[in-house]
Amino acid sequence: MVRFLVDRPVAVLVSFFALLLLGVTAYLRLPVALLPDSDVPAVSVRVDAPTFAAQEVEQRIVEPLRASLQQLQGLSDIESVSSEGTGIVHLRFNYGTDMSMAFIEANEKVDLTMDRLPRDVQRPTVSKSGIADIPVFRLNITPKGGAATPGRMAELSSFVREIVRRRIEQLPEVAMVDITGLMQPQVEIIPKRGYLESLGLNDQVLLDAFNENRTDLGNILVRDGHYRYFLRFVAGEQDLGALGNTPLRINGRLFRLSDLATVTSTSAEPVGAYYRKAEQAINIAVIMQSSARMDDLNTSFDVLLEQMRGDYPEIVFERTQDQLELLDYAISNLQQDLILGGVLAFVLMLVFIRKIRMAVLIGVTVPLSLLVSQLGFHLLGISLNVISLGGLILGLSMIIDNSIVVMDAISGHRDRGLSVADAAVAGANEVIRPLITSVLTNCAVFVPLIFLSGLAGTLFYDQAISIVVGVVSSLLVAIVLLPPLYRLVHARQQPRKRSGIPTLINITGMYERGLYWSLRRPVVVSTLVGLLVVGGVLLFRSMEKTRLPAITRHDLEVAIDWNEPLTMDEGEKRITDLARTFGAMATDINGWVGRQQYLLPLIEDQDHNQSRLYMRVADATTLQPLADSVLRYIGDAHPLATVEFFPAKNAFDQVFSDNLPPIRVKVSNATQREMPPLDTLRRVVEELEAALPDVHINPVPVYQKVVLTTDVWQAARYGVSPDVVTDRVEAAFRPSQVGQAAGANAYVPIVLVHPQPESVRQLLATTYVTGAQQQSVPLSALVAVGQEEAYKSLTAGAQGGYYPIDIPSDRPEADLAVVQQVLASHSEVLESDIDGAYFNNQQLVAEMALVFAVSLLLLYFILAAQFESLVQPLFILAELPVALCGALLVLYLGGSGINLMSMIGMVVMGGLVINDSILKIDAINRLRREGMPLVEAIHEGGHRRLHSIVMISLTSIGALCPTLFMDDLGSELQKPLALALIGGMTIGLFVSLFFLPIVYRAVYHRKEKS
Repeated sequence: MVRFLVDRPVAVLVSFFALLLLGVTAYLRLPVALLPDSDVPAVSVRVDAPTFAAQEVEQRIVEPLRASLQQLQGLSDIESVSSEGTGIVHLRFNYGTDMSMAFIEANEKVDLTMDRLPRDVQRPTVSKSGIADIPVFRLNITPKGGAATPGRMAELSSFVREIVRRRIEQLPEVAMVDITGLMQPQVEIIPKRGYLESLGLNDQVLLDAFNENRTDLGNILVRDGHYRYFLRFVAGEQDLGALGNTPLRINGRLFRLSDLATVTSTSAEPVGAYYRKAEQAINIAVIMQSSARMDDLNTSFDVLLEQMRGDYPEIVFERTQDQLELLDYAISNLQQDLILGGVLAFVLMLVFIRKIRMAVLIGVTVPLSLLVSQLGFHLLGISLNVISLGGLILGLSMIIDNSIVVMDAISGHRDRGLSVADAAVAGANEVIRPLITSVLTNCAVFVPLIFLSGLAGTLFYDQAISIVVGVVSSLLVAIVLLPPLYRLVHARQQPRKRSGIPTLINITGMYERGLYWSLRRPVVVSTLVGLLVVGGVLLFRSMEKTRLPAITRHDLEVAIDWNEPLTMDEGEKRITDLARTFGAMATDINGWVGRQQYLLPLIEDQDHNQSRLYMRVADATTLQPLADSVLRYIGDAHPLATVEFFPAKNAFDQVFSDNLPPIRVKVSNATQREMPPLDTLRRVVEELEAALPDVHINPVPVYQKVVLTTDVWQAARYGVSPDVVTDRVEAAFRPSQVGQAAGANAYVPIVLVHPQPESVRQLLATTYVTGAQQQSVPLSALVAVGQEEAYKSLTAGAQGGYYPIDIPSDRPEADLAVVQQVLASHSEVLESDIDGAYFNNQQLVAEMALVFAVSLLLLYFILAAQFESLVQPLFILAELPVALCGALLVLYLGGSGINLMSMIGMVVMGGLVINDSILKIDAINRLRREGMPLVEAIHEGGHRRLHSIVMISLTSIGALCPTLFMDDLGSELQKPLALALIGGMTIGLFVSLFFLPIVYRAVYHRKEKS
């Protein structure tokens, strides 16, 4: 086949040119994304029950839901949180689960459970999170100049709702916008209490009269001859101006509403707010169409933003939490890494061989292979993202390897006097079998990883496919294109006599001296190798083991639970105080107070006494000091508050972050699986804090509940029904919505507002009911006021209720023993389970060890088939433990630890590092079959493959080096992988050159003697 190709170079070049055109077209059409298109394996079920206490929500609503939902297929974890008026069930599925089907099945389970829920509870909402739901950026909108007063915010809210929202959603690249911080319009009816009392009337009489005079019959279908119409019947005017003139007939007298109450147009009492730094603002989260390109969205939105700034100069528009910056920075840096890696590999090769023509022939195969691989990307549905581009960078070293080996073999045959065409054919034919074996071994290590479940499989799939596509493309280019190209370039060159590829350094002499020294001192070399293996084992045991490598971050989120019954004003004051205090340390601070208006779950659910901060810094090194300062400030000013820090949400964290602390203790009652007694739990937390003084443990979140109890004997004495007391209490504490009025663009709720006194007791003392003798009885005479302390929320899993104690330990192994000792002292009353990121990381290490073992087995099978021997693969694979120790050493020196990416790097390194040995053993076997003696064959085989082996190692290391010096997301993910490869290939080079010949001679020297 090679002879056929070499004799037809023009046909080969034209065919490859057509293939390159297809590759370029595929590249221009490939989608660009931050991460592979992957579902987030999570579903949430939320139910709102405003009139239910936390215990009722758990027992009557959440527990039946949880029991039904935990039957879902592919479910890996279930956790529920029940609080006042709200219940949420979080479902976590195994990676690889069909989330569309899981979402449908979750809705079916909810529907089947509705009969077991209270009748007045609305159907729970089921939501599925995805990468597409992460806002690509947010837009802060504030009035320019002056304080954001309620009046200005109301006007701004109407403007954003009606104008800004529509203009943004008109962009074709925008799927939707989600808004929070809006002021909701409302019409308030405030009774003139003194006038009503003089008439012997109360608020309820006014409310009844208002409702009687505003009867709305809705739509009625009527017939008029041959036609049918919908007839709309309403009583009186619906606009705001006519509300005050609404006639009310009370006790035979006719009043205007304005006579008995003040009617005003205002804003509803907010249950949440959003702040930009210390200013109240409106936040718009922009969700991109899944099929859109981010560059197009960025361009069109910038144009729209400039237009709005020009059209509305009195309003400030500011982009924040911009994911497009993260994407552009990560993708452009990885593309730069790819280019720099290729250039650096080419320069090293050029310096090494000192032949421009030969270096260009080898170097040109790299961009050709990359372009051909883009066609494979398109056919397999792979996007350009930080994972697939990282795979190409990793595969860059393998791509250039094939061309170096082919060129070295061709050059060797030219040195032995063959013509250009014959040398091209003979050289390609000589190495085609070991090259195919090398490619198969490279691909074999990816097979177990591609089918790996969980995070590793999701993260590695695109990378594995990109490497396989790149390596196969390079093999195609090296075997099919390079020999004909070599003949064209060297067509007029005369046969030459030279020893292999010319090099800048006399590595042949250095290699021969080192090999002679090693063969004479096998015990010394073997001892050094053994010491390196022992050192690697010790390093592995002492190195930090994490889920993913540390990512440089410039922003974070702070979740704060004040654990106090705050008003909205106080919550807003605390957030603005934080923003002013730390505004100089952060370039951007956004705050969320209380409940938010987002439709999507963009932040965790909050109640009125919870807040959240987003903080961004210019220098990543100042982020942790800022977090420490915030923690100290809140701890000193508000000791009851609980504080948790999270990475700012982006697509990467949405998919791969589990937000688990190193150690999480799930404490429950020993007698039955439910929340433990509050006093006992507090003692446990105090003991843990005393035993772990360097670890911050949040206090137990509780709330003080005001308990109103009807005195049934007093009610009976005055002739008042307990139901009347309950209804009057509810009416006194909660504004009553009595209807809707037609606003400019929407209906506005009308509420009857009761003046709120300073305290609950004062309100009860000034609120009356009518007794059996028509006497006015204050509620304070019928209702007793008390207080109780309870858990703020109730957490439960598949096995029942528990309280999670998070321990953010830096020394999980040492602190775990202390935790277990503290829990053992309470084993009679408490039952506990311990999990967390520490245990997940241990499981990940064990799973990757199994993958490595399977990869070794596959490598052995391929090598055994290649060499037709069951022995030779063993001493080739004996190189791997030594190379692994080199990888661990370089990881340690590079400041990295054991994580998913470094372990993937070790697995990949296992397939790469033995390529040198495959070439060398194949050459030695050929020489021995030709009759050459063992030792002479070892020397000659090493000499023939020396230049290609050294060049492969140098170019591979050079291709990976740029990744080590970039600080974007993609490069930081790939850095541990690159360190592992560089360390393993460096040590593996010396093992292949000097240790492998010792093992080969030891095995076959005895056979020759026998």
